[in-house]
Amino acid sequence: MSFHSFDNPVVWSILALGFVCYQLLTYYIIRVYSGSYQLKDASWIGSTEIFIGALPLLGLLGTISGLLDTFHAMSLGGALDQSGALSQGIADALWTTQLGLVIAIPAWLLLGHVKHLISKQGAVHAS
Repeated sequence: MSFHSFDNPVVWSILALGFVCYQLLTYYIIRVYSGSYQLKDASWIGSTEIFIGALPLLGLLGTISGLLDTFHAMSLGGALDQSGALSQGIADALWTTQLGLVIAIPAWLLLGHVKHLISKQGAVHAS
C-alpha cells in the first residue's frame, strides 16, 4: 500500500467518521463504568449506530469510485501503458472496502458491549 492511497476523500471520510464513532463509544464506556451514565446519553446510542452503519457504505462508495477510475483508464486505451492506472484504481477500490469494514466491525462489537453494559446497569438500578 502506498501513501498516495490517502489522497482519496472517501478514505479521509471513513477515518474521520471512525474517529467520531470510537470517541463516542469510549465516552459511553467511561460513563457506564464510572456510574454516571444517564438516560440523556442514550439519545446518542442510536446516532452512533447509524454512524457505524455508514462506515461500510462509505467503503462501498470508495469501491465504486475506484472501479470508475479503473474503467476510465481502460477507456483511454493502450492497456500496456495504463496498467499502473488500472492496478491503482483496483487497489483504491479494495483499500476503501477493507478500511470501511476494518473500522466498522470492531465498532459494532464494541457497541454491542456498550449496550450490554447499559442494560446490566439498568438491571442493577432497577433492583
